[in-house]
Amino acid sequence: MEHISDHVVRTLWYIDLCAKQGQAVPYEGIDPFARRVPPRDVRRESAMNSLSWMFEESGRVVRRPDPVAAYLLGVGWITKDDQGFVRLTKVGRAVLAASGAEAAEMEAQDPEVADVALDPQDPLVYVQLTRRLQKAGQGLLVDAYFKAQSVSWLIESTNLRRVLISSRHRSSEQDRQQIAVALATVPNGSDLEVRHTNDPALHDRCVVSASGEVQLLGSSVNGVGKHLTAVITPSDDIAAVYRQKYEGLWQNAQVVTPQPVTA
Repeated sequence: MEHISDHVVRTLWYIDLCAKQGQAVPYEGIDPFARRVPPRDVRRESAMNSLSWMFEESGRVVRRPDPVAAYLLGVGWITKDDQGFVRLTKVGRAVLAASGAEAAEMEAQDPEVADVALDPQDPLVYVQLTRRLQKAGQGLLVDAYFKAQSVSWLIESTNLRRVLISSRHRSSEQDRQQIAVALATVPNGSDLEVRHTNDPALHDRCVVSASGEVQLLGSSVNGVGKHLTAVITPSDDIAAVYRQKYEGLWQNAQVVTPQPVTA
């Protein structure tokens, strides 16, 4: 993009990539990244080669870099939370998508299908589901009927670290008790936080990624492999409604406290 410096675009790409992998970037870490890059492979032909004018002969230090972090925050392309970690805003993601170069390269390496059908007859159905959830990073899974048997899989196979369940259905109390035991006994169970709410607004199943994207799930994760379902990416305006709704329910929900098994 002619009006945006390449190292600014590269920094947007870095923040977005880390968020999708469940790694939050601290605000203080933005400028050090913008000024330094890994050693380049001289035989590699990629969009990154177009950034060569930015570096000294050593290929490591940007010449006369302007502040990046303050600029991104000032123009509203990133937001910073209370702990000092950043993520791209909707505008920031739009700028990154419009930049073309890095985004196109990543898309070619790992194309993302907007919608996918999960067929119970497909022996790799859980592989497909896991791959989609991995892209959400340390996001939020909203699943009213989430079961204890899925705790271990969620921790070991994805980066999701928050689950919102319902306490309105008939077996919810028993489900919460079993989840509480699983959180206390499954390896790294303490990495996962589960909350429950009896708010009737909790209905649809979805995943809200760490970077703000939303994926709608056609069934509970424990129903995948039993019924034909789909994973759908809604439009930005619809995603914003889901994100605001379920983040609000999460804030007001009650924590499922891990409960060790006792004699």
